[in-house]
Amino acid sequence: MAPETRATFEHLAPPLQRWLYEQGWSDLRPAQAEALLPILEGRLDVVIAAATASGKTEAAFLPLLTRLWQGGAEGVLLYVAPMKALINDQRDRLSVLCERLGIAVYPWHGDIGDASRKRFVAAPRGVVLITPESLESLLFRRGAELSNLFGTLEAVVVDELHAFIASERGRQLQSLLHRLEAALGRRIQRVGLSATLGDMGMAADFLRLDEGQDVRVIASTAETKSLRLVLKAVSQPANGGDTAETAHTSIATSLLKRLRDANYLIFPNSTGMVEFYADTLRRLCETTGLPVTFLPHHGRLGKTERESTEFELKRGNLPVSAICTSTLEMGIDIGAIRGVVQIGAPESVASLCQRIGRAGRREGEAAELWQYCVTEELAADSGFAAGLHDDLLQSIAVIRLFLAKWYEPPPPSSFHYSTLVQQILSLIGERCGVTAAEAYRVLCVEGPFRVAADDFIELLRSLAANELIMQDSNRVLLHGRVGERRVNHFTFFAAFQDTREYRLRHAGKELGTLPLKRAHGIGDALIFAGRRWQIAQIDHDKLRVELIVASTGKLPRTGGSGMPVHDRVRKEMRMLLAGTDYPEWLDDTACEVLTAARCHYNQLNLSEKLMSTEGRTVSLFAWRGDATQDALVWLLRAQGLTAENMGICLRVRAAAEAEVSDALAAIATAPLPDPADILQRPAMGAPEKWDWALPDRLFFNSFASRRLNLAAARDFASKGI
Repeated sequence: MAPETRATFEHLAPPLQRWLYEQGWSDLRPAQAEALLPILEGRLDVVIAAATASGKTEAAFLPLLTRLWQGGAEGVLLYVAPMKALINDQRDRLSVLCERLGIAVYPWHGDIGDASRKRFVAAPRGVVLITPESLESLLFRRGAELSNLFGTLEAVVVDELHAFIASERGRQLQSLLHRLEAALGRRIQRVGLSATLGDMGMAADFLRLDEGQDVRVIASTAETKSLRLVLKAVSQPANGGDTAETAHTSIATSLLKRLRDANYLIFPNSTGMVEFYADTLRRLCETTGLPVTFLPHHGRLGKTERESTEFELKRGNLPVSAICTSTLEMGIDIGAIRGVVQIGAPESVASLCQRIGRAGRREGEAAELWQYCVTEELAADSGFAAGLHDDLLQSIAVIRLFLAKWYEPPPPSSFHYSTLVQQILSLIGERCGVTAAEAYRVLCVEGPFRVAADDFIELLRSLAANELIMQDSNRVLLHGRVGERRVNHFTFFAAFQDTREYRLRHAGKELGTLPLKRAHGIGDALIFAGRRWQIAQIDHDKLRVELIVASTGKLPRTGGSGMPVHDRVRKEMRMLLAGTDYPEWLDDTACEVLTAARCHYNQLNLSEKLMSTEGRTVSLFAWRGDATQDALVWLLRAQGLTAENMGICLRVRAAAEAEVSDALAAIATAPLPDPADILQRPAMGAPEKWDWALPDRLFFNSFASRRLNLAAARDFASKGI
């Protein structure tokens, strides 16, 4: 062991040093060595950014557990993760270290029984692994006990930090961490573990709001692993009708042949397509007499089904491929994965980076990426935009940006009024009532919600009108009639929208949950957990469905995450169309489709103009991200046009190019509108959980701050391409 390495190791608790020696560690990885002293000293907040499987967990916990050991193992560490499965995985991982130090580990989430929680409450010391929802519940139900439970809290570790940024759960977590510090009356060190983002400064600002400049950011400089890459285009016949699944069935047949010698992760772009591929590959295995080694994994599956897939991946008895959603993007231990299959365009560069990071972990083994794109043969009624083959273009663009090491920066901050509603209700529960002034100070002045006092008062009045809150004679805010009912329901603690989920059962076994409509009835067919089913019984009041095995089925109507495409990705797509080079990793069919798309781009003269017209439909090519293009849609609608964002372009129906040009000129010269002047609430529903309780003005401002870039849209209208 080199002298400098020995010096680094000597900062750690002796039992940890022995464990590292037994594991054959000759030194710490660069990020681990750099994070050791700042975390051990405890004065600075720290963000550790590195790829999946780069040792971020050890980078945080080796020094933190050393601190607990030095204090006689009497302190507390709080670990917050976005997924219960990740907590279960880290419990096993950390227990190996903590046993050497005499430190207890307590997983705390909805699938864990009360025994573990009772042991911690009786003797609050050790490592608590918790989700934001369970932390919300803990603060709400045990507000008076927080000083006793967390009086010796040393630090909070936030895993998968990038997954929280700019989301409802992220703002919820920021508020919870501030409320915890407010209850304890002191600042607690925060350590964030994150994938690399386009702007790590914004990650630091998220971890410690308004103080990101004081957060120590440690970004891994480890060399990128080698990558074997191919993009394959698969043609889908035009006007498929009953053959609409032809291309995907062809991909499934190819996967059956290719993925027989190692473990892979297969990522279609929706839960419904996960089910299609799981069912198709299971039937192909059975038809050919092969063992079924293609297993589904997504958030709607029951715990037993998900854990069964994870177990088969880790066991290594047979080469197994998981067909999954983003549930397996994060750092759950699923053993050695050779490669990733992406079906359809990745929604973001950051997501693709996470997925590839799961593969090629064995020494000397390259990661593999098999990218499949379905390219439809053009029909007479396909439309101008179809000839540009946007799925292929986006796939190539995202991969090129990934290879160039560009990642989306976190989106800018937004109002998150819906989450503020929940935090008001939660704070009332934590403190058994709170004054309006105190709630505003805790949540807005010192907390993460940057809301003007007048807006906060308007919000409280709306909550009172909806009977979520009331005020007693001492001007203390309490739960109202509706609020009391809501906060006492188990769904209250999640910041995101809860859906009407039906429990699916077969032969007494829970399969998982699925949102169904009341129109579903006995005899209806569906695909779930990789099999085709028929509804034998359905109880719409108890939300329970009994299934029997069937030979036919329909895909559940569930989409992808709806992640907005960034400006940089669309710019790269346009550069591809204007270019002449062909990435070496395209197969022959993909090269032919790219050539056809470029010819179509030139025929439409899109390098020189913004619009093309088919009859009375205008396609407006802005080449901007979804936040800008969605804003353009609303601005054009305010001008009396019927517009929609199609991704690669905006479609304006029943209009001529001159009308669209006039509308853009009017948008460019007008002042930036108030969101309330262009948005229409009945058409928007309630995108976030508590939006229904917001007054119109705050609802529109909140939606616009999260989803629209009105300034960029007006800038486009003014300058064009």
